Amino acid sequence: MKVHYISPSTLPSRAANSVHVVMQCEALANAGAEVVLYARRAMKDAGKLPEVLRETYGVNLPGGKIISFFSASGRGTSLIIAAMALYHMRFGNSSDAILSRNLYASFLFGVLKRRSILFETHQLEVGWKKVLQRMIMTRPWVTTVVISKRLAECLEEHHGIRAAKFLVLHDAAPEGGDPLPVSNRRAVLNRLIPETVGSWDAVCGYFGHLYQGRGIEVIEGMAAARPRCLFLVFGGTDADLERLRLSNRSPNLRFMGHVPHVVAQRVMRSVDVLLMPYQEKVAIGVLGHDTARWMSPMKMFEYMASGVALISSDLPVLGEVLTRDVNALLAAPSDVRQWIAALDRLIASPELALSVSKTAYEDYKANYTWSIRAKRLMDAAIDMSRL
Repeated sequence: MKVHYISPSTLPSRAANSVHVVMQCEALANAGAEVVLYARRAMKDAGKLPEVLRETYGVNLPGGKIISFFSASGRGTSLIIAAMALYHMRFGNSSDAILSRNLYASFLFGVLKRRSILFETHQLEVGWKKVLQRMIMTRPWVTTVVISKRLAECLEEHHGIRAAKFLVLHDAAPEGGDPLPVSNRRAVLNRLIPETVGSWDAVCGYFGHLYQGRGIEVIEGMAAARPRCLFLVFGGTDADLERLRLSNRSPNLRFMGHVPHVVAQRVMRSVDVLLMPYQEKVAIGVLGHDTARWMSPMKMFEYMASGVALISSDLPVLGEVLTRDVNALLAAPSDVRQWIAALDRLIASPELALSVSKTAYEDYKANYTWSIRAKRLMDAAIDMSRL
């Protein structure tokens, strides 16, 4: 099967969509698909892109092909990628599968050219983009891929229509990073980050953006209340980091900044507790977008894959994956006392920490790897080709 993956992404970048795209493309290629990826690249030399993707994301695209353009400006990226894909596919085989996270490309191929496509969307569009999204979703030859059951419901409520077909595929995590034995974690962490050396009761990790709604204020409250625990926060823009470091009054709370994705995954496996304090409104860095009702964060699945106990906000959509005291401990999003109590439970009961982390890892292996997601996408593409 030849799969054309039309992204909205700049590669490499710190955007979550870039991680999703390269991970999914690698999994499709490993499953036997001939993958052609369309994207904007962040460097002038196209020949360096595969090596940079390996260094940044730890991915390799065997037999894959990347068709990209370079621009110093991010303006119009999705539209240019869509036009580039249309040009390169003008003489393509109509049996080739098209998987698009690019709204404009999805409209061009799914509506104007009436091609069967897998249209993956992670948000509710507004304004004139809402019109495009509605037109794409209602074509009978389009399957709309969403990251949660709740997103499917929200899309139909948002547009006041029923989509032709939904395929619910939660996000995922890569394979190959086995959990560390509990007894080895602290030594590994100290080698990776020497400034973590100390007789801490627990080392807690947060990985991701520092946008509004990510719950950094919860972590600040936990750090102030538990000085014998170390809190490591990875990610954030330079402006966010400067602001938070200036206001930080807890020596046991450290804002570590951005690290490559492959490094972040190693650190995840070497801490004692992972924190996911999403609030009831969650920004994604795009004005006006709030994903708390329907999100399926990659971070959650990477946390589950780490083999480390997870404390998460108790949000309805996360209940599609997480179950209280089974594969995670849950706390009210903004109630710092509940977060501290959950941390205390894990420190006091290593058996509980081991139980929830083991179950989460088993859930990830059974349902939430990129390989499993790739197979389901390919099965859907095969079903569409028979229509």
